[in-house]
Amino acid sequence: MFDQVASNKRRSAVLVAAFVVVVAAVAWAFNLLIGGGVAGLLVALVVAGGTAFAAYWKSDAIALAMSHARPADPVEHARLHNLVEGLCIAAGLPKPRVYVVEDDAPNAFATGRDPRHAAVAVTTGLLDKLNRIELEAVLAHELSHIKNYDILVSTLAVTMVGLVALLSDWGLRFLWWGGPRHRDDRSSGGPGPQAVMALAGFALLLLAPLAARLMQFAVSRRRELLADLTGVSLTRYPPGLVSALEKLRDDQTVVHSGSRATAHLWIESPVPRAGSEGRLAWLGRLFDTHPPLEERIQALREL
Repeated sequence: MFDQVASNKRRSAVLVAAFVVVVAAVAWAFNLLIGGGVAGLLVALVVAGGTAFAAYWKSDAIALAMSHARPADPVEHARLHNLVEGLCIAAGLPKPRVYVVEDDAPNAFATGRDPRHAAVAVTTGLLDKLNRIELEAVLAHELSHIKNYDILVSTLAVTMVGLVALLSDWGLRFLWWGGPRHRDDRSSGGPGPQAVMALAGFALLLLAPLAARLMQFAVSRRRELLADLTGVSLTRYPPGLVSALEKLRDDQTVVHSGSRATAHLWIESPVPRAGSEGRLAWLGRLFDTHPPLEERIQALREL
């Protein structure tokens, strides 16, 4: 498990670098299609770099705001704060900021850039539907994401995937409404290098959102299983997390403030996946960022 944690830290650094490269490439393609020239390319790269820097510092605030999370009152939610403090002592972590999301669906997520700048959010549905042992197990899972340094790349993905999709959408809309038309030297009997580069930029804008989504999948699927195991090592009681995951599996309520941009953050995907949850459930299954709950439960039962 410790080798896997170390591997995940190295993989996180690679994924962060890959996100920056993808954003820069999409910025280059966007500039190429609008005919911005060298100056436009420099502006696009500066914007991409600035966005990556801002995402590093503010992605957690964006994720919390998108989820409509509010700080958990220490008096009203004394049990929640007490459990977090006890688990942090066991894990050797500084206590993260604690938030509550007003939502009937039981769910939780962790966000931040490192253990000293982290936050844990739980829904009111989780507080109402889980007993103390189950709630402790879920919190241990989320604190494991912090301990394993999963939160940086997961939180960055919220902003970076959105930015890639936005730039791609703008570029394709620009082409749809005419875009710049460059004259090539037709004496050569074929398209000039400028047209070839424009075609490459168009292909990149088409494929970039898919590449960003695939990177988002790489962020979360294996890390969820690892966080389950790490969380159990904190509580020393696998049945607690098994029972919590079974309740999440059986509960059909969907987090209203959840979105595809933040789906990979939650302990269970907040987007509809079952047919009874809506007509777009098939789309949620197609782009699911989490391993099946049954698979996770089975792995815990084998401990």
